Amino acid sequence: MQIVPVQTNGALPKFLHSRRLKNAVKRDENSPKIFSGLSNPNLSQEIAWYMGLDLGKIHIKKFADGEIYVQLQESVRGSDVYLVQSTCPPVDENLMELLIMIDACRRASAKKITPVIPYFGYARADRKAILF
Repeated sequence: MQIVPVQTNGALPKFLHSRRLKNAVKRDENSPKIFSGLSNPNLSQEIAWYMGLDLGKIHIKKFADGEIYVQLQESVRGSDVYLVQSTCPPVDENLMELLIMIDACRRASAKKITPVIPYFGYARADRKAILF
């Protein structure tokens, strides 16, 4: 058992100043973050569980007039962010929610933002017109 001497000047013991420890803490701060929209929180939770991460804290509110408010409740600065949001019906509402989530992450200085869209509405609507 190692005894750590108590220092009166508030400095940490020498073995806690290693470069390896600092890099480990730095990597943890910039670990990927997963946030869920309101379309399918159960799927988002399962994806986070498989990746060994906790689901990020986000507050999404819908006003009476239909507007959507998104507030990230944790820092994403310099992190890779994954936003899980299906565009199942109501497609327009869920797609707009995803766009506002992307905007909130950009404003919070996320390094990289990746939307994860299990069902992408309107994907089959973009086809060449058939001429008769």
